[in-house]
Amino acid sequence: MGPGSSGRRAGTAASGSGTAGILVLLLGAAAAAATPSTAASPCPPDHLLCGDGSCLSRHFACDGDRDCPDGRDELGCAPPPWPSPSPPPPCPPSSFRCRDGSCIPRLWSCDGDRDCRDGEDEGEGLCGPPRPPRACPALQFSCGSGECLTRRWRCDGTPDCRDSSDEEGCAPPPPCPPGQLLCRDRRCIPAARACDGTPDCRDGDDEEACPDVPSCSAPHRFRCRSGECIAIAQVCDGQRHCRDWSDEPLKECGVNECLAGAGGCSHGCRDLRLGYECLCPPGLGLEPDNRTCHGPPGTLVVGTRHQLLALGGAEPRVLRGALKHAAALDVAIEGGALFWGDPSEGRIYTAPLAAGPAVPLAVVTGPGAPAGLALDWTHGLLYWTEPGSGRVAVADRSGSRQRTLHRDPRTRPWAVVVDPQNGFLYWSDWGSRPQITRGAQDGAPPEALVTEDVERPQGLALDQSSQRLYWADGRLQAVSSVGLDGRGRRTHLRDPRHLGQPLGLAVFQDWLVWTDPPRGSLVATRLRGGSSPSPPRLLAQELFSPEAVVVLHPARQPREPSPNPNPFGTRDSPQSLLGPSEPPHGPSDHPSPLRVLSEPLRPSEPPQNPPHPGSP
Repeated sequence: MGPGSSGRRAGTAASGSGTAGILVLLLGAAAAAATPSTAASPCPPDHLLCGDGSCLSRHFACDGDRDCPDGRDELGCAPPPWPSPSPPPPCPPSSFRCRDGSCIPRLWSCDGDRDCRDGEDEGEGLCGPPRPPRACPALQFSCGSGECLTRRWRCDGTPDCRDSSDEEGCAPPPPCPPGQLLCRDRRCIPAARACDGTPDCRDGDDEEACPDVPSCSAPHRFRCRSGECIAIAQVCDGQRHCRDWSDEPLKECGVNECLAGAGGCSHGCRDLRLGYECLCPPGLGLEPDNRTCHGPPGTLVVGTRHQLLALGGAEPRVLRGALKHAAALDVAIEGGALFWGDPSEGRIYTAPLAAGPAVPLAVVTGPGAPAGLALDWTHGLLYWTEPGSGRVAVADRSGSRQRTLHRDPRTRPWAVVVDPQNGFLYWSDWGSRPQITRGAQDGAPPEALVTEDVERPQGLALDQSSQRLYWADGRLQAVSSVGLDGRGRRTHLRDPRHLGQPLGLAVFQDWLVWTDPPRGSLVATRLRGGSSPSPPRLLAQELFSPEAVVVLHPARQPREPSPNPNPFGTRDSPQSLLGPSEPPHGPSDHPSPLRVLSEPLRPSEPPQNPPHPGSP
């Protein structure tokens, strides 16, 4: 359904006590090779232990989905004896009963995701026959799974259709000249560039299946000053294993350097058999001095498949758990409110950053939407995208007023950001003509901002301080930026290893942060002004399908005078759109009649589920 569905699921989905399943990497030379402990930690009472040692909320046990990597949560789930003399209690009116007696929300039926154990919520008797594949425009290829792709992606060695049908029936590529290597994308590179540590093929396949090179890096190996590699257990054991005795330094063996000023580490310190290493809290990494922890300023809020997590404190904190699918995300920093979109339900929710119930807004989106969500924090407006119908829409924070700003079935709008200071919206479009689009907040006709060298724009982020727009291209495996007037384009980073499937993107000060759902990781780099950016660093991994990320910092949402977008065509003042997150209770709430929509919420023809740029 949502992008990044192939990511790994780890940790819990319901409480903050189960975040041990998230592996936060300790970056830098000393900590880059650190590995997590293999000892399984006990889980809270309301969680079960997966085979890989992670904890999973029992809310997801026996729901028909393999949430543990080994499927342990679906073992021993015999259906209840039903029908029986005492049938199970009835389901609520808004729920659907599965054949095994369990209840699921009715919104989950016919959404393309098998939620009942036997899949009857997606059966043909309930949902009708599968929709035939729609005809694709000229110069596009029709996938067997229904989506349309650019023809130049056909037989290029990289599966782009969900069912990989764009790589079926392809003629074998012509052989490369002697001394050259054939990449999966059918390009030829010099064979001498293979296994040199730098990807030269577009997919990085020239660095795969390389012969194993003996490693002397910690924590398992130790390199003697005389050149040998020995096991770490042979260090400081009283016997010589290095020719020069460098494994048995008298003044260092048996000494705990962390006891004296924490070894000079800015945060945590871990003693080793020989020496020590500095540790960093989640969301931070080691600087080149291997002692100072540094990372993106402010807390990072990350939307994984079933959780909203806060990274940057002493340990990961679960803000919201037991969610069906948190894909799009934004935060009202001053008011302390979360907003997220669930494409499996077609709903948008809001909840306090602190404890408090989640409230669905009175907004119904199309299938597979919202894909992107952006908050105008100045006027209290929410903007979202619907790739299936080519729609960009707006609502107030309660959802009681909403309007379609733009609709074009030829487009596939995905990520969206808002610039209330200048009155513009920006969204990425990976439709028949991939581009970055700019439109006015009040619904004036949009214009193409970037059209060249853009193939699969996914993540999108706006830097208020530099007035630049950043985007991640999953096809070109690059991060680029452009001025808000469309000039001064720069490509900051090309990295097949760390930009294989970038989806969520955030920028603040000189930091770029993005999510990689298939790898379950959160990655960051420092732009460092106009010079080359720093090497990408993994901030966290073993997240389950991280799709969205935002920086929780007051400077990201400056309170400055800005024009009133007035997208609803009413005479309401900007302040009237900042009301509480509940629907109005009577006509006194609004002095003038409202135009709820300029066109119907749903298109005249049922939109197709859009392909996911985060998955092949």
